[in-house]
Amino acid sequence: MIPDVNIGEYLRIGGVYNDIEGASPTEAFEDLCNKVNLPPSLKPKILYEALCARESVLSTAVGNGIAIPHSQQPLLKNAVDQRIFICYLKEPVEMHAMDNKKVHTLIVPLSGSVQSHLHIISRLARLLTKADFRKALELKLGFNDLYPLIRQL
Repeated sequence: MIPDVNIGEYLRIGGVYNDIEGASPTEAFEDLCNKVNLPPSLKPKILYEALCARESVLSTAVGNGIAIPHSQQPLLKNAVDQRIFICYLKEPVEMHAMDNKKVHTLIVPLSGSVQSHLHIISRLARLLTKADFRKALELKLGFNDLYPLIRQL
């Protein structure tokens, strides 16, 4: 059994990043991998390769200008290192979303097990059904604005 998934706490550990650059998903992944707060056990190149490999299988764009790029396998050994990054792109990127909207926000979860990963993705999917949360991402709100919103939704 895994502990309750706390999206707000995972975001506090991971962080919110602005102006991620790249004209394609792979370029944006490269920039974010070099900017985000990774645990010491995870090298940027490993995360980059994992994100690109998953994206090559099927787009992680979920619509409304949002994508959830993630690894197909857990990249972390310790659950305490789990985190979520919200990365706002400097310019929207085409990621072949079903609604044909370019992606402006990447939500990148890092997990320590398949079960934990599925719980995190499930919670993110639930959050993304909330118009207030999607609007906050569209407005590129920072952690101090997102955290209370996540807690109340």
